[in-house]
Amino acid sequence: MTTRPLPPATLAWSVWGLGALLYLIGFYQRVAPAVISDRLMAEFAITGAALGNLSAFYFYAYVLMQVPTGILADRWGARKLLTAGAALAAIGTVVFAMSHSLAWASFGRLLIGGSVAVAFVSMLKLATHWFAPRQFALASGMALFVGIVGGVFGGVPLRLLVDAFGWRPVMLVSAAVTAVLAVAIWLRVR
Repeated sequence: MTTRPLPPATLAWSVWGLGALLYLIGFYQRVAPAVISDRLMAEFAITGAALGNLSAFYFYAYVLMQVPTGILADRWGARKLLTAGAALAAIGTVVFAMSHSLAWASFGRLLIGGSVAVAFVSMLKLATHWFAPRQFALASGMALFVGIVGGVFGGVPLRLLVDAFGWRPVMLVSAAVTAVLAVAIWLRVR
């Protein structure tokens, strides 16, 4: 059995890290409605139950994308899948931020959930190509760490930003960051 030469560690971690950033954004987006719940309820004149349903649109799409994500990762590769996921997440975030009806806000959340669902599987695929097999568990553990950090950013830091600037501008900046990530993934990931 022949072993392939491994790329430099900094290159491997930077390529993998771009996928990890989309996973971080996914966790951030997962918890964001809970942090801005009062703003969303007032903006759309909805009850707690309707807010729960708005938040759940993320999960509906996320769950439905799990099996297709594995198939797409094998067929398209991590680069195309992560780029498409980040681009659609940016679009979904813009739709959510600009929506003036509950239906459009729900559609934005649906797009976000379905698109960030590709991050974890794609990160694992990148790990199999860029790391030695003995580093796979480390990369998997770091992936979960990065995801939780995204959840932390979606907590108090997000609330402070929303209090200072409003939820719509903060979500638009989130969309811009996600769009920049899509470009970086396309240019850097192989």
